[in-house]
Order: sequence, then structure tokens, then C-alpha cells
Amino acid sequence: MDRAARRTPPRMLGVTTYALARAGRLGRARMARMMGEHGLGLWHFAVLSALDDTVEPPSQRDLGARLGIDPSDLVDVVGSLAERGLLRRDRDPSDRRRYVVALTAEGRTELEAVTGRAADLDGELLAALDPSERAVFADMLRRVLDHQEDLAARGDGPNRGDGQGHDRGDGPA
Repeated sequence: MDRAARRTPPRMLGVTTYALARAGRLGRARMARMMGEHGLGLWHFAVLSALDDTVEPPSQRDLGARLGIDPSDLVDVVGSLAERGLLRRDRDPSDRRRYVVALTAEGRTELEAVTGRAADLDGELLAALDPSERAVFADMLRRVLDHQEDLAARGDGPNRGDGQGHDRGDGPA
């Protein structure tokens, strides 16, 4: 009998959603601890990552919509990142009511460091799989995630949070 079956009833382990959620919670906790060592939370990482892949600095509102962050939570996240010099928040020259946000060189450096540590955590999380299995698992997981996000966009299910459609506000799920 494997260790998971000794702790968890086999019927529950037979429910993929349960096993995936449990592994996700364990991985997320490790990720949150690592982020905390950098003075960041998961939303900070999401914001820095989203800014890294944009060509033009987005408005703060567009960034929040892309990531699904409540506007008041985003103000706090962006403010703390700006205070640390990891991003810039400037008035939009075409509409002074809006802010645009952009990654700074310091922000990119911090993002690279955290991304490297996250890759190490991935290796620990997936240590039971050989490299080819990891690649297949990552591909399948992305496809499942894409499908679930499509369902959520159509209103066919919760989009994140506690599994009941409630965003707990503690970072991207």
C-alpha cells in the first residue's frame, strides 16, 4: 500500500479531482513559503509574470481583468511592488484617469530569481516522475486547465477560489 493510501481513504484517491486538489494545495503551500522568503505573495508573482509577457504596459484595470484580481486587491499588490521598485505605475498619457503599469529591471531580476526557485519546487513536487512523464503530465495539466478556464469563461463552473466560485483573495488558484 502506498503512503497516500495509508493517509487517505482509497475511495478518495480514486477521485482525480481530489488527488489533483490535494497535490495542488501541498505545492501551493511550498510555493507560498518560497515567495514569502522573497517578500512576495502569489498575486505579486502573477502580476510580475503578466507584465513580463506584455509588449505595451497595460492599464491597471486591464491587468486586473486579465488575472481576475479584484480591483481593490490589485491596488495593494501594485502599490507594494511599486514601493519595492519592481514595477512602475504611471498615469496613462492618453487618459489621465487611468494608470499603466510596467515591469522595471529590478522587477525582471526578482521575477527571474523567483521563477528559478519555482522550477526547483516543480522538480521536488514531481520527483516521483521521470523527465518524460513530467513533460507529458505538464502538457495534460495545461490542457485540463485550458478546458476548465474555458468553462469558467462561459459561466459553466467556478473560476477559482474555494471550489464554490468564491475568490478567497489569497492568490491565483
